[in-house]
Amino acid sequence: MNRAKKEEARKHREAREGLSEEEIRELDRKEFLENQVRALAREIHYEWFPEEYDFMMDSSSDANDRRRGINPMSEEYTHRVNARRQERGVSPLGANGMPTSNESWDIAYAEAKKRILNNS
Repeated sequence: MNRAKKEEARKHREAREGLSEEEIRELDRKEFLENQVRALAREIHYEWFPEEYDFMMDSSSDANDRRRGINPMSEEYTHRVNARRQERGVSPLGANGMPTSNESWDIAYAEAKKRILNNS
């Protein structure tokens, strides 16, 4: 077991110390729902905001351009993406083609939470 898993197990144990069986079940249920929401939020974020993952396919020269504040994406693509982002209520990408805030994650998390809680 690696260090991160040990730390996670320790926190799990400590959170349940002194709780009744019913309280533990309720805490487990809440943690389960939160994990479902986070997983769905990642899926929604990737589906709704794929441009935020474009940097993963950058060549070394594209990555260098981004570090210098230059967007390696085409101007047409950037305009199209920013228009879609504006429709979703998210600020446009920065000059380097990267998001400037966590708004997209907040929107994806809220949508995931709404979907999960409406189904449970």
